[in-house]
Amino acid sequence: MSTQAPSTIDFTAKEVRILVQSLGNCLSTCQVHAKKPDAPCEDCDAARKLKQKLEKQIAA
Repeated sequence: MSTQAPSTIDFTAKEVRILVQSLGNCLSTCQVHAKKPDAPCEDCDAARKLKQKLEKQIAA
């Protein structure tokens, strides 16, 4: 396992909004949930957490 600290990337407000929009689109078109709405999906869980984190950044 790597012991490196997480890297930091600076995004403009517009780039963050685009990322949030893209994550929302991704979540709404999940093929796993299209087949079975209550199925677990690690990608969706991670995308949802990231989207929430970015939305908090926009609101700040």
